Amino acid sequence: MNATNNGLSEYFKIIRQFIKCHAGKGDSVSARKAVNALTPAAEQGDAKAQMLLGEYYSWGYHDGCDNRKAIHWFDKAADNGNAEAAMLILEIYRSDCPDGIDAERRKALILEWHKRWFDLLASKADKGSADAAKSLMNLYVEDCPDDINPEERLENARKWHDRWIEILTSKAAKGNFVDKMNLADVLLYAEGVPEALLDCFSDEDDERGLRQAIRLYRDITDSGCDDFFKAEAYYKMGIAYRDSGDEKKAFTCFKKAAKLNWHEAFARIGDACRYGNGAMQDDEAARKWYRKGADVGEITATLNLAGCYKNGIGGKQDYEKAMLEYQRIAERVNGRGFKHQVAGIGTALYELGDMHLNGLGVHPDLKKAIRYFTLAAEKCNNPQAENKLNELL
Repeated sequence: MNATNNGLSEYFKIIRQFIKCHAGKGDSVSARKAVNALTPAAEQGDAKAQMLLGEYYSWGYHDGCDNRKAIHWFDKAADNGNAEAAMLILEIYRSDCPDGIDAERRKALILEWHKRWFDLLASKADKGSADAAKSLMNLYVEDCPDDINPEERLENARKWHDRWIEILTSKAAKGNFVDKMNLADVLLYAEGVPEALLDCFSDEDDERGLRQAIRLYRDITDSGCDDFFKAEAYYKMGIAYRDSGDEKKAFTCFKKAAKLNWHEAFARIGDACRYGNGAMQDDEAARKWYRKGADVGEITATLNLAGCYKNGIGGKQDYEKAMLEYQRIAERVNGRGFKHQVAGIGTALYELGDMHLNGLGVHPDLKKAIRYFTLAAEKCNNPQAENKLNELL
C-alpha cells in the first residue's frame, strides 16, 4: 500500500511541517489527526508512513514524543530496507535510550543496530547505489561498530571505496559528461575519500587513477558539451598531467582552457612561464598571464601578480601596485565567497602586514602591521601571521 497514492499525501505534509517547526509553534492538533490517519497505512506496510511516524514520535518537542513508538516504526521501516531508519534507531539508543534498558542491554542494542545499519547500506551498494558504497567507505573510518579492529576497518573502507569507484565507472560508461566529470574528479582529487584511507593507496593506484581521470576528461573535451564544461575538463586534465609528471601536456591543456576563458588556467600558465614548467622560462610572460587573471578577479593570479610587483619579477619593482593587488584580495575578508578563498585572503593580509612592518612602499607602521597580521591569523588561520604576532607581541 502506498499512502501517498491513497489520498493521504496531505497528512504527510502536515506532519513534516509540524516536525520542522520549533517547540510550541506547530499545529499539534492537526499533527495528531494526521498521525492517526497515517497509522493504518503504516500498519499495512507503507514504508514512507512508517518512517514519518518514527520521525514524529522521536521528535522531542511535543506531547506525543515517545522513543519506544519511534523505535517500533523505524524498525518496521528498516524491515522494508530503509537504512536511515536503522541509523535513527542507533542514535536513539546512543543518545536518548528509553527508560528501563540497563547499560549492558543498551550496549548490545547499539551494536546490533549499528550492524543492521551497515547491512542495509551494503545491500543497497550491492544493488548499485554509489551513495551507499560511499557512505560505507566513510563510516568504516569514522563510525565503525566497536567489535571491528582498526585493521579490518581500513580493509573494509578500501573494499567499499573500490565498490564505489566500480559503480561510478559503470555509470560513467553509460552516462553523459556530468557522470564522467564526477568520476574523474574523484580519481584526481580524491573527493569524498576520508584522509585516513589515503595512505592505503600505492603509487601504482594513484598513477592508474590519474590515467583514468585523463581519459575521462579527454572524453568530455571530445564530446558535444558546451564550452564551460569543456574548459573545466581541459583545466582538470592539465592538473592530472601535471600530477603525473608531464608538464608539457599540462601546459597545453591549460592553454586550451584559457582560450575558453577558464580563469584558473591563467595562473597555471603564468606559473609555467615563471618556473619553466612545460614552457620556456619567461618572467615577463608570467607577469602578463597573472595580470590577465587578476583582471577577472582570479585570486591566485592576483597574489602572484602582486608578488611580481613586490619583487620586481618580469618587470619593474612597484610596491604601490603590489599593495593595491593585495588590498583587492584582502577586501574579500567579509565577502560572500570568503570560506572558499580563505587561504589566499590570509596570504594577502599577511603580505600587507609585512609591507607595513618593513616600510615597503609606505612609512613603517607597527600598528597597521599588527592589525593585518591579526586579521590574517584570526580570520584565516594564517600560520605566518601567527608566528609574526608571537614575535611582535
